[in-house]
Amino acid sequence: MDENLKRTDRKRKKRRKNVFGRVMAFLGITLLCLLLTVFGLLWVAIKGPSPTLTGIWCNSLRETSAIRWIPNLYLSQEELAPYLMQSTEDVETAQVNTSLIHIAPVREKSEDGKEIPVVELEDIAYGACKGKLLTIHDPTRVILGTSDNFGSAPGLQLTELVAKYSGIAGTNAGGFIDDNGRGNGGTPTGMVLSKGEIIYGSPTAKYNVIGLTGEGMLIVGTMTGQQALDAGMKWGVSFTTHDGIASSLIINGEVQTQNLGPGVNPRTAIGQTQDGDLLLLVLDGRSSKTLGATLWDVVDIMQDRGAYNVGNLDGGSSSVMVYDGRIINDCASVTGPRRIPTGFIVLGEEGEANG
Repeated sequence: MDENLKRTDRKRKKRRKNVFGRVMAFLGITLLCLLLTVFGLLWVAIKGPSPTLTGIWCNSLRETSAIRWIPNLYLSQEELAPYLMQSTEDVETAQVNTSLIHIAPVREKSEDGKEIPVVELEDIAYGACKGKLLTIHDPTRVILGTSDNFGSAPGLQLTELVAKYSGIAGTNAGGFIDDNGRGNGGTPTGMVLSKGEIIYGSPTAKYNVIGLTGEGMLIVGTMTGQQALDAGMKWGVSFTTHDGIASSLIINGEVQTQNLGPGVNPRTAIGQTQDGDLLLLVLDGRSSKTLGATLWDVVDIMQDRGAYNVGNLDGGSSSVMVYDGRIINDCASVTGPRRIPTGFIVLGEEGEANG
């Protein structure tokens, strides 16, 4: 009897092992099929018959931090070269002419008696692009928020950064070091300028700068830290893509075509109209709803709303907009909002204007 029980127990164990083995084999084959499918789809997209599609895919992937190496799996350096944009980070740009910007007095009511809010939120649907736009009628309400102890402490999620300054809204701002997409977001790249002082970077080094003066004028372009200070900049960050494409999109009404490429990704940008309104734009991407936007799309949307100067901010998984204490766009990061060192913050009426 005992021998029969032992044989029955051995059979049960064997059946369990067989079931487990079949399940693992099924999962392994399924995963292999998915990987081969993804590899095949990327092969068709990158190596397919359309040079335009190849350029879009190559530039889109190379704008990312974690998977920018993928095009190198399919194309040699010679094949890849025609699709890559040439670095413009050291190219001199025109200077923003602030005399062309006339900040209009903040009006509480329109001519027909309706109240005009300081901040207006708009849903963006432009072609395949989707996102959010904030129009701030009092540009002195926008400051640069920063996390603490750059380089030695983690950054903050945007909701935390906005709350730190008792803001009512905000977006991510400058670039930051995030090795393999898994960093702590506490170390900026380039320069950070806060309250009229360079708190990260050098006064003599050149940067692609996006910042605001004490009067709420937006300044974008290539300049040293000292030149930014001399221009009256009070709040500022810098940003370039991984391939060294500069951040200036529009200067004095002129589109900076050398900085615009076909890559499709989530985007964040800041612009200003000639009557002083600041525009904070976040466009979603990397989802079933929308793949993202090109920088040409950003320019078109901004120009449609009268933007005269526009700067490109950090995009991709960092593109986030907060309004009324919550994230209101579709963040592309699969692990949730990233930690960042800087963000443009919109202060409420109870906040101290311009910090």
